[in-house]
Amino acid sequence: MSLEIKYLPQQFRTVYNPVEVVLYETNNTTRNYTGFAYLIDVKDGATTVGRLKVPPTTEGFGRFDMSGIMESYISSDLGLLNGTNIATVENNSNSYKDFTLEFGWVHYNTGSATYDIPQTVTFPDSSTGTSYDLLTFNGSLPRYRRDVVNFYDWQYNNYYTKYTNKSTTRKFLTNSVNGGSPNSPYNQKVMLTDEGYMYVLYDGDSIDQLYVISYDSSGSAISSTPIALGTGLAAKHFRVPCSPVTLDNITGVTTPVVSNSATSYSIELRDSPTTASEKFYFNIDSECRFETRRLEFLNSLGGFDYFNFTKVSRHTEEIERKFFETTPNDLSLTGSIDYSISNREKVQYYTKSMPKMKLTSDWIDYNTYNWLLELIESPEIYLMDSYTAPSGSTEIRRIPVKNIQGNWEEKVSSVDKVFNLEVNLEFGINNFRQRF
Repeated sequence: MSLEIKYLPQQFRTVYNPVEVVLYETNNTTRNYTGFAYLIDVKDGATTVGRLKVPPTTEGFGRFDMSGIMESYISSDLGLLNGTNIATVENNSNSYKDFTLEFGWVHYNTGSATYDIPQTVTFPDSSTGTSYDLLTFNGSLPRYRRDVVNFYDWQYNNYYTKYTNKSTTRKFLTNSVNGGSPNSPYNQKVMLTDEGYMYVLYDGDSIDQLYVISYDSSGSAISSTPIALGTGLAAKHFRVPCSPVTLDNITGVTTPVVSNSATSYSIELRDSPTTASEKFYFNIDSECRFETRRLEFLNSLGGFDYFNFTKVSRHTEEIERKFFETTPNDLSLTGSIDYSISNREKVQYYTKSMPKMKLTSDWIDYNTYNWLLELIESPEIYLMDSYTAPSGSTEIRRIPVKNIQGNWEEKVSSVDKVFNLEVNLEFGINNFRQRF
C-alpha cells in the first residue's frame, strides 16, 4: 500500500486536546504531482461532517488536527435532580462520539482535480484498512500540572487505560481527592441531603453492579448495598449516582442506601463479586452553623464534580444604572415657573442588577485546595440551590454561574497545612427594573 498512517490517535481521545493523524504517500511521483494534498473525511456513521485537506510538509508528511470538527459535536451531560426512579446507569450521550475516518489525496496533474478517497491504508501496526473508527470524549487535559493527569501522559503512556480497564485501580472521571480508606481526612465531604453523580468511561467489559458500603466511626462496615446496573452499559461514557439522596432515589433500592448512622461510605463498580474499579470514599459532613453552598462543575476529564462551601456566604448585587436628562415639568397653566427642589431633572431609564455571591470553604488540606483549581477554571459551573417548590417540597435547582473569581496558588504539603478557599461567583442571570 502506498498511503501509510504514521501516527494515529488511540481510542478515548480527549477532544479538546489535539486529535492528530499523520499521513505519508510513499510513492514519490504521486507526492510530487501538481497541487498534491492529503485528505481526511470525518464521518458520523455514513454522513460526512467534514473534509480536511493539508499540503505535504517538506519531508512529505500530511499532519491533520481534527479536534475542531469533532468538538462541535460534543458537549456535556448533567445528572437529574429531584428525580425519583432514577436509573443506576445513565448514558452521557452528549459527552462522547464515535467518528469514522477515511483517508486519501487529491492532485491536479492532469489540469483538473483527481481525487482518490477512501484509499486502503497501512496503519502503524502494519495492518491495512479503508477506515478507522475513533471515539472522542469531552476531556480537556492540561499540558502539564504536576501530579494531575496531563495530555502527554494520557497519549504516550496509555494512561487512559487507568480509566477503562476492569480492575481494582480503574478510576472514575475525577481528579478530586480520594483518601483511600473510611473516615480519611482526605475524603470528599458530602451531606446526607446532597445529590450528585460519578462519571465513568466504559470499554465493554462485564460490569453488573454499583456497590455501596457504609462505615462507622471506627472504619468498620455497618451495611452494604449491591445495586444492579441494568441495561445501560451500551454507553461508552456514563454516570452513576454517588451522593446519598440520589442513591436513595434509584429504582427499587432499599433506603437509606447510606446508613443514617454512617460517618463515611464508599462506592465502587463490580463484576459481581469481583471489584472492577477503585473504591471511592466520602465522609458524611453534618455542618449546620452556616448554610451550605454546593457547587457542581465540569472537570478536565469530562465529568462533573461537586464541592460544598460550608462557612459563611454573602449575597451581593452589583447595580448598573443609566440616566437621561430632561426638562423639569415646572411650567404652570398660567405661564409661571414653579421652581422646586422636588422636580426631577435626571431620569433613570435603565437598571440592571447582577447577583453575586462570596463563598468560603471549611478548612481544607493542600490536596483538596490544589484540586479546586479545576473549579476556578471550569467553563460550566452551577450553584445547587435548595428552595421550597410551589408544591411545598424542598427541591434543588441549578443556578448557572457566569464567572468565578478566586486567587489560587499551589500549596505544598511540606509547607502548607490547612486553609480556607474563598471564591466570588457572578451568576449567569441578570435582573432588570422598570424603564422610563
